[in-house]
Amino acid sequence: MRKLLALFLLLSPVWALEAAFKDMDVNGDGTPEKVAVTNLMDLAFDPKGQIVGWYVKTYKGTAIGDYTRAPNLADGAPVVAPEGFAPERAEFLVEDGRLLARFQGPEGTLTYRLAKGRYTLEVEADFPLTLKLKAQGQPKVLPEGAKDPAPSGEGLLRYLAWQTRPKAGYALVAFAEGPVAGKLVGKEGEVRLEPGKALKVYGGQNELVRYHVEGLLSLPGLFSPNIWGQLSLGLLWLMETAFRYTGSWGLAILFLTLVVRLLLWPLMHQQFKSMAEIQRLQPLIQKINEKYKDDPNKRAEATMKLYQEHKVNPAAGCLPLFIQMPILFILWKVIANYEFGQGLLWIPDLALPDPFYILPALYVATTFLSTWLSAHGNKDLIRQSLFMNLIFIFLVLQFPSGVTLYWVLSNLIGLGQQWLINRSLKPVAA
Repeated sequence: MRKLLALFLLLSPVWALEAAFKDMDVNGDGTPEKVAVTNLMDLAFDPKGQIVGWYVKTYKGTAIGDYTRAPNLADGAPVVAPEGFAPERAEFLVEDGRLLARFQGPEGTLTYRLAKGRYTLEVEADFPLTLKLKAQGQPKVLPEGAKDPAPSGEGLLRYLAWQTRPKAGYALVAFAEGPVAGKLVGKEGEVRLEPGKALKVYGGQNELVRYHVEGLLSLPGLFSPNIWGQLSLGLLWLMETAFRYTGSWGLAILFLTLVVRLLLWPLMHQQFKSMAEIQRLQPLIQKINEKYKDDPNKRAEATMKLYQEHKVNPAAGCLPLFIQMPILFILWKVIANYEFGQGLLWIPDLALPDPFYILPALYVATTFLSTWLSAHGNKDLIRQSLFMNLIFIFLVLQFPSGVTLYWVLSNLIGLGQQWLINRSLKPVAA
């Protein structure tokens, strides 16, 4: 029964959640908290104006049913706690998809503002206030003027951060437009919030693309991109540049696909050509296999001689594939971790899976057509492709629509390239 339920949840369509507040007891103490619900994370506020739960979602756009089991950045204490503040009244508002939690007390008003499509929360008050911060992970602080972070410090600070793992896992980073007065002792941090100043608190994936989106890459010591990270930033720049000119993330992904396929065209040409030539020779290879079925040495010798006569290199299609895989993986990471906040045609949000499964179906269809073109009638290869697609479809169903859109467009371009190569090849002489 549990397996059937898990399969149903896996195959159920994922829609973009409407930003809203709900009442739920997240810690099991019998008192309900006010929970801000978004596509990326949920935040739980208690009546004291504290954030007692910071839940980063494993799958975007899903609703958390059991907060006692959900991943929580809180480390046994409130993530954000206003010191000495006793609110008398609280209001929770939804404004154009943005969530606003406002706590009013004798000293003034404390405001939490959660931007749409962001992991970053803005905290501000119209009176001097000290905020205490604590989260899971290894803590560090960057003092103003320093180039490298330290495990503790006090004075004017650029940021306070907690990271669960280096370049992986989750992170919580508190920062502002300029330096803020504060300190970090052990795992507990403290920030002095002045009137008119806003503290930004990021709580999400400890990952390059998210840091780029949230404006954290300029802060030294948080994330140092390697060569693959630099390539990711280059692809991000291409995609964002295309969006600035088109205003559509769908067209931006199309432009990115065209640029990448153009760069990979020579490699793909070599791979497709090698595959097509080998498939064309399959009837002759089968005759060799039948003729020397009892002599593997002569069979291998005759096969290599056949390749030499037709000037075919069987290894020519492998190297381009190995070169392409890292690039395709980087593209997947870039698009999967980006937050588009925009849909396309029937898709409500490119950051979420296709709720009607149209893109996954197109992906499977284009992949099968590609195999059919390269197989040249090889029924065994076609059957293997169908079997692999049936297994892979369960993963594709949960991919962000932007990722699946890129793969479908890339497959369509590959189909055209493969068709041109097939037309250029001459028939094999018996």
